[in-house]
Amino acid sequence: MSELNNEPSKVTHNFNTVVVGVHFFQKELIKLVDGRIDEKSYLATYADIIPDDENQHDPFAVRVEIKGEIVGYLKNDTAKLWRSKMMIEKISTESKCRAIIKWDRNFEKEGSYSVWLDIDFSQLDSKPEKEGENNIIINKDRPDHIEFLVNRLNRFELSNCKVGDEVNLWVADQNREIIIYRLGCAFGEGKLGVCPDKLFKMISDAPGYEAFIVSIYEGGCKIDCRFFSKSEMDEINKEIEADEKKRRDEILAEINRPFEYSVIDEDIYKCFISNKSGMCERLGSWEQFNIVEERIIDICMKNKGRYYKSPTKNAKFAIIFSPSSRNYSNVTKLKEKGYKVTSFENVLVYFRLTDMWDCKKFTDAEEDYRRSALAYV
Repeated sequence: MSELNNEPSKVTHNFNTVVVGVHFFQKELIKLVDGRIDEKSYLATYADIIPDDENQHDPFAVRVEIKGEIVGYLKNDTAKLWRSKMMIEKISTESKCRAIIKWDRNFEKEGSYSVWLDIDFSQLDSKPEKEGENNIIINKDRPDHIEFLVNRLNRFELSNCKVGDEVNLWVADQNREIIIYRLGCAFGEGKLGVCPDKLFKMISDAPGYEAFIVSIYEGGCKIDCRFFSKSEMDEINKEIEADEKKRRDEILAEINRPFEYSVIDEDIYKCFISNKSGMCERLGSWEQFNIVEERIIDICMKNKGRYYKSPTKNAKFAIIFSPSSRNYSNVTKLKEKGYKVTSFENVLVYFRLTDMWDCKKFTDAEEDYRRSALAYV
């Protein structure tokens, strides 16, 4: 079963980008392989890579379709790389790439269809600034500062930045490189690029530093880095330790403070889901959430109520989704706004939707969060 004039054993392309969320599209994949369900089934074809700008949960999502059928999405970090390439190469619409559909036992014990892509993420080199021929600029009037141009720039991440923004510099000793990250991103996300190789020792040996974006231009981005003296770093560390102690005390008080959910009554049919975060593979997926959300919308309508996509004065119940948001402060804040409050899994039980989600995953995740928080303090 091949559309690319090459059998599986002869494929020499790099099908190393896996499509995620395929377990929600097994019917479509089975249809694409002519209804076959066995380990020998294999289809070499083409996939459409489509920016999913209307996605409610991730405006940066990238959808994958084969012959008009949605088969999954690019992983979050992979989607950002692709969007960066789109910006550099001025790709405004969907693109095609080679793809294979094959039976796989890596994701489900009994096996299921997976999709792998041969997609090129390489990006054109940034255009250097005129005054930065060597990518490093030293000003004798400011010996504690150094300016440099960002190498291997991710333009998609840069599109979320502005001049004056602070950035994180992370020393990757194993690869002997300094990675530049946007502030406010989860660990491993928001990578802008890397520092010039010549700066590795200077930055890694410094007691401390702070870095800011001082220029964004068509070709790339310039960073200004100021190095701290040892005495200055000692004072900064004292302030950090004091802030950490205060934060630990607050967390401990929050964890140990009891709270109660509201009793679920007829008002539940006028509701919204708050704190839509904390999704992870162990808990579930946003695709699964979307399916359950549609059922909740249905149930609310049938009971002469309404499900709201966001907080509103017309809603009566706030349903907390994130396991890390089930605490006294958050519950109290929602109640003070006039809402009754309960948890996502309590609603699944009340609406008899427990066959659509394993509620124990939420209680386990909540307990895991509590344990990790206690370990931190």
